[in-house]
Amino acid sequence: MSHGRVTPQLRHWIVKQIEAGQSPESVLESMIRNGWPEGTALDVMERTLRMRVAQIKAVENAAAQATPANDPPPASEA
Repeated sequence: MSHGRVTPQLRHWIVKQIEAGQSPESVLESMIRNGWPEGTALDVMERTLRMRVAQIKAVENAAAQATPANDPPPASEA
C-alpha cells in the first residue's frame, strides 16, 4: 500500500484490519509507514469507518423491519 488515491481496495483493507482486531492506531501507523500523511490517513480511516458503521446500521434496520414486532400469532382456523 503506498500513498495515492483512496480506492475501494484501501477502504476494504482498513475495514478488514479493524474487523480482524487491529487497533486503529496500528492501522494508522501502517498507513503512515507506507507513505500516507498522518492527516490524510486519519481522514480516510474516519470516513471509511463511518461508512462501515452506516452499512451495518442499514442492515440491522432492514432486518428489524423484516421481523414482525411482537405481534400475536394469527388465529388458526378450526
